[in-house]
Amino acid sequence: MTDLDVSAQYEKHPYPPRNPDDEHFRLIVGSPSHLDEINHYIFGGRRDFKKPFRALIAGGGTGDATVMLAQQLAERGPGEVVYVDISKASMEIARARISARGLTNVAFHQGSLMNISDIDSVPFDYIDCCGVLHHLSSPQEGL
Repeated sequence: MTDLDVSAQYEKHPYPPRNPDDEHFRLIVGSPSHLDEINHYIFGGRRDFKKPFRALIAGGGTGDATVMLAQQLAERGPGEVVYVDISKASMEIARARISARGLTNVAFHQGSLMNISDIDSVPFDYIDCCGVLHHLSSPQEGL
């Protein structure tokens, strides 16, 4: 599968299927990208989320990790989530979900993880890249 095939697939079938209206009723909480897990497994329980925190969600899809992390950061302290996905259709669903929650701490970028340095060059405290690398023509380069 080429990068164009992957892009076309997710334009036609944004993943996972989500309805932004559901954000008024529930927050999808899962793993990874839950702040408590990030703190435990990456920072040994010592991360103070009252200090600025930047996260990259590479291959953000329709926004599950982005929405969960942005909501948690909004409740705990200053933080920014940078969303990147190759699919405009998926990104628009994620953007609508964030908007439905009234969150303002997410920067959205349509594009490839392979071009992240062109999108954002500020270091991240955490990177979520689930279900993405195997789609790349060069997973090693993406890593």
